[in-house]
Amino acid sequence: MKEKRSGRVRRASLSPLTVIGELLLVAGLGVFGYIVWQPWHTGVAVTAKQTELAAQDSAEWADAAPAVEWDGVIPVAERPGPAENFAVLHVPSFGTTFANRVAETTDWWTVLNLDDKGIGHYETTQMPGEPGNFALAGHRSGPLINSFREVMNLRVGDPLFVETKEGWYTYRFRSIEYVLPDAVDVLNPFPRIEGTPGEDQILTLTTCHPKMSGSDERAIAYSVLEGFQPHSAGVPAELIELNPSQGATQAPRGDAE
Repeated sequence: MKEKRSGRVRRASLSPLTVIGELLLVAGLGVFGYIVWQPWHTGVAVTAKQTELAAQDSAEWADAAPAVEWDGVIPVAERPGPAENFAVLHVPSFGTTFANRVAETTDWWTVLNLDDKGIGHYETTQMPGEPGNFALAGHRSGPLINSFREVMNLRVGDPLFVETKEGWYTYRFRSIEYVLPDAVDVLNPFPRIEGTPGEDQILTLTTCHPKMSGSDERAIAYSVLEGFQPHSAGVPAELIELNPSQGATQAPRGDAE
């Protein structure tokens, strides 16, 4: 009697080279997907989210602000708690519609890496409206959020606007320098900039340099306070001129000097 043979075809085992090739293919697809996703996430999704959140904060602060005549004294912004959002930074030089929340502390995982925050305030430095150094940190490159990516776009005289519940602080860009990571004197009450210690109010932006290849150095951008206006005066006219969409977020609610 003849022995019956199984109808199943035996599959040849995969060679190590085949397995390695397939793994490399999967890895390559993953890398390609990340390369496509990362610029979209940081340049489109995060930007849109920050614009929306900034508009919400602005409307909330404007609605809560008293409609009284400003007495001409620049108020000192209230110091927030750790990781608390307390300001929005508007920098038309970074993109005409650039607006990004500012939170207390410069911790990566509670502020700098979060797409609803992204810019951190050094806790040891001053607040807007206070003589001294209001210093902020933000990533320039990275997978999650790049708030200070375009810091090199700043030119002498460019405006930067810091909005808080107290109102609008307008700064003018003065200079930029490159330092080593251990140059902590850029956070001093009066950093490396010409001016009058104890009187001038400085806005300092700190971020990694070079832009796309690591953090061997830091780029430090200095600006000096030029003026202030309360929410009752509406959005600064210069910001509306540079970013017309801001004109729809607030309207003046009374006379303000």
